[in-house]
Amino acid sequence: MSAAAEMKDALAAYREGRYADSLASARRWVSAQPADPDAHRLLAQSAFRLHDHRLAATAFEAAERVGGGVACAFNAGNAWSAAGDHPRAIEAWTRAWRAGVAAAATPLARAFVAAGDLRAAVRTYREIAQRDATAYDAVQAIVTLADAEDAEPAPALPLPQAGSFAPPSLLSFVVCSIDAVKLAAFSSMVAQRWAGRAHEVVPITDARSLCEGYLRGLAKSRGDAVVFCHDDIDLLAPDVAERVALHLTSHELVGAAGTTRVSGPAVLWSGHPWIHGWVTHRLPGEADYEPSFLSLEAPVVPGAQALDGVFIACRREVVERIGFDARTFDGFHLYDLDFTYRAFLDGRRLAVACDLGLVHASKGRFDIAWHRDAERFRRKFPALSGARGAPHWYAVRAPAADAVLALQRRLYRMVTD
Repeated sequence: MSAAAEMKDALAAYREGRYADSLASARRWVSAQPADPDAHRLLAQSAFRLHDHRLAATAFEAAERVGGGVACAFNAGNAWSAAGDHPRAIEAWTRAWRAGVAAAATPLARAFVAAGDLRAAVRTYREIAQRDATAYDAVQAIVTLADAEDAEPAPALPLPQAGSFAPPSLLSFVVCSIDAVKLAAFSSMVAQRWAGRAHEVVPITDARSLCEGYLRGLAKSRGDAVVFCHDDIDLLAPDVAERVALHLTSHELVGAAGTTRVSGPAVLWSGHPWIHGWVTHRLPGEADYEPSFLSLEAPVVPGAQALDGVFIACRREVVERIGFDARTFDGFHLYDLDFTYRAFLDGRRLAVACDLGLVHASKGRFDIAWHRDAERFRRKFPALSGARGAPHWYAVRAPAADAVLALQRRLYRMVTD
């Protein structure tokens, strides 16, 4: 029988679900035309349907060798995996991924995990995310791997390098609070973390808005650096005082979350890949923590254009020059974006510090008041009309504060190894 006849019989049998017949005809087709990738591919497909995965894998690779394309490498990886030969599956999927077959990346990364090669798995997941900013599952997989890693304790995140600015001699914490219990807990936390360092807490208990309250607090404060923050936060890093001081020698404004691209009426409006920050959430009544990550970049992300108001540390001369717009923002939203974005426009150096161990007892809300202030921001900055991105948090759960810090250290080591 001619090669053309064998091809016709093989294709007909395959379409009719007679896979044993299509396999036999495909074998004869391959014998007659060994350089025809379609012959090897049909042999592979028939073998796969018959659960002869090893034969399917070798046939897909034969098709690849004679010009069948990188899809054959991807299919060979699937077949080797089904056959239980994970090293050869990794080899095949790697060829496919390097040649641009996006579908090969996730099974390749999972195969590396199964083989115990976490470095290669993380490297692959990171490449996935770098090629596609919406590949949320890839980044979440890295965070999950760091959470599950059962290795020796990782070292602390490196301390920031000292910059050209003088470190603050006195740090003022300006905080607006109408809750005496929260304010007491916040003040106690600051006293513990900044023990031995010059600092003060300046509470404003009757703020008409955050802009108004912060301006009044600034006038009362004495520090050459000022922190504006919420009253429901904790800072877990044991050396957080040193870290904040060092960050302020290189940057004029430092926050725990922010963006390197302002495009609309929220700090995180731009979405990925521009948003950064490591913030742990622990809502009232919850026993455990939710370490959350906007990106894998750490310990510091320079070049920010805006910072979230949960925590903003500033050199005093900057906030005195830029100020808060209490006339436009007379409520409790958008004050942070407006202030820090104007500082960016003024040429100031902003950065996101991911090494503070910040815990926040809220996830924020976008209520009617926020929409009102968002419209005011749009009128003030009409050029910022970009489409809203997805501010996706990558999160796991942790039973205690020390587990949060341990996870952050493991994650940093994992993505920088």
